[in-house]
Amino acid sequence: MRQMGKKIRITFGLVLCLTSCFMHSVRCAEKVLVLKSPSSSLTVRVFKGGDKGFFYTLSLKNRTLIHASHLGLSIAGRPFLNPAAKLKLISSNSIAESFSLLRHNYKVKNVSYKSYRIGIGKSLIEFAVFDQGCAIRYHLPAKQVHITAEQTSFVLDGSAGAWFFERTNNWKLKSYAGLWTETRIDSLDKISPTGPVQGKPVVAQLADKSYLFIAEAALQGYSGMRLKANKNSLTVDFTEGDKGFYVQPNQFPFTPWRIIGWAANLNELVNQPLVETLNANPDSALFKNTDYIMPGKSAWSWITKDGNYLDPVTEKSIIDAAARLNYTYTLIDDGWEEKWKQKWEVLKDLVEYGRKKKIKVWVWKDSKFLRDVVYRDAFLDTLGRLGVAGIKIDFMNSEAKELIDFETSFLKAAAKKKLMVNFHGCQTSTGEYRTYPNEMTREGIRGMELNIMNEPIPAWHNAALPFTRFIMGPADYTPGLFSKRGATTLTHQLALLYLFDSPFQCIAENPVTLLKDTLYRPILPLIRDLPTTWDSTLVLNGSRIGHCAIAAKKKGNDWYLAAINGLAAENSITLDLSFIKDLSAYTAIVICDAKGAFSASSVIPAMLDEKNISIPPAGGFVVHLKRKDK
Repeated sequence: MRQMGKKIRITFGLVLCLTSCFMHSVRCAEKVLVLKSPSSSLTVRVFKGGDKGFFYTLSLKNRTLIHASHLGLSIAGRPFLNPAAKLKLISSNSIAESFSLLRHNYKVKNVSYKSYRIGIGKSLIEFAVFDQGCAIRYHLPAKQVHITAEQTSFVLDGSAGAWFFERTNNWKLKSYAGLWTETRIDSLDKISPTGPVQGKPVVAQLADKSYLFIAEAALQGYSGMRLKANKNSLTVDFTEGDKGFYVQPNQFPFTPWRIIGWAANLNELVNQPLVETLNANPDSALFKNTDYIMPGKSAWSWITKDGNYLDPVTEKSIIDAAARLNYTYTLIDDGWEEKWKQKWEVLKDLVEYGRKKKIKVWVWKDSKFLRDVVYRDAFLDTLGRLGVAGIKIDFMNSEAKELIDFETSFLKAAAKKKLMVNFHGCQTSTGEYRTYPNEMTREGIRGMELNIMNEPIPAWHNAALPFTRFIMGPADYTPGLFSKRGATTLTHQLALLYLFDSPFQCIAENPVTLLKDTLYRPILPLIRDLPTTWDSTLVLNGSRIGHCAIAAKKKGNDWYLAAINGLAAENSITLDLSFIKDLSAYTAIVICDAKGAFSASSVIPAMLDEKNISIPPAGGFVVHLKRKDK
């Protein structure tokens, strides 16, 4: 990690002066369009830079967050924005939204922003300006267009700290399974051996300890956004390169949103509303019946497999154990179609066995077999008829438009068969789970499976994830691998089950092992009661990206506290439980590390408030605060 340098503070007056000089230098006499957030705390300025094109800035009160940055697309090699045209504000509207996330079982309330449409000749750009950031998208022409480049850029303070994911091979941007690492914004173009193109999001920490993140929302009918770094600038980049890709505006009339999010602290960063808000509601006809969309815990035999892997008798024992642990699902992973000669009969038998135990079955499938629509629909139809609950599909390995179209089409096809979906070998989420609530989770993360692939996950990567990858949405990290946990403690692994959101929470440890080995006896009550969706999340003081992650999550009347130490040294934190009004109304169970074992104890909750707690190197702790009278 590199130490962040001192930031250059630019006053509001100086920003205006620099902008004025820039505009004068390119002989621009155009007026600046000023776009305000609902509280007027954030301001976007859009202006013409003479023959250099069109630009925008983003400022927070007296401080510039994004310096003069390009706007624009290239369609068949020609500029979408006519450089001879003038800027014109077409419309502005105040929008307040409340919406449901169906597969999360909760509502997002009272999100407000201002929508602005700007005309540049015959072209339209839309800005959504929130108090927590802004987003930009382009309205495409009515006929098929050939996108050959996009000029949208984000110019930041080069000395700002930057968190990005790194993997030193060509898998980096195929599966987004890199380690989350810190550098400076002005190093992103040269730090990676694979080149200057980075994945999303990029999270920046500013001099005042606030945060910016650059991301994408509502990715449909378009190629996924990557970010090409050049000094202190990030520019939209695509997998297809110079050859570009074709878009059908009659199906998707807009580009995806390009997001610049701002958060004063880590709690605001984790709870940012932009990604979900900028996605559309589900199609009411396609999702008329959503009873099949059910969050829950899942068993999984693949990561702890032995010589009995996928043996039907063994899988039934896993179903038995899952039922005893209050799971909802079991996942049959890679190899079932090859190992079972009468695959449909065996699968049917397991589904029926699971039904008796109230455990539903998911199955894995390599996506290459599902690219053919006829085969895909026949396969999904068979799963539906057998009563399979969901499908985990793997190895898309690209965010080129072709694969984005495949994902969208697959979600629609699965919804028609009332099947839930878990994507693996894919890019990070862009909030599509709001529009397609049958997407329960996706990978796009460096998860626990790397522990058995000679690339064990370090604790500091885990301590970065809640503030980086997980701000984009749920991820199938497959936490809770106690027996092959790498250089982390047992309680560190337990805490991940609370820190890492996934409505389909696939628990890595074999449930039979959890029940049989006395080592796990202290945590079985927590495993049985583990929620997989949350009513609210608070990031607590002491959290720091890559160093320590501490969160309090509420479900019903109970609170759950979880923390992990990302450091190789002991870390002392102080818990502030002032967000709970009456601690005396709760009981508390505390799980800590104790020499290769779990230590479980009942304590008076007030004893935890404002008390120093030491977390061992790469360790963790978990607290369940249970309401007495409920």
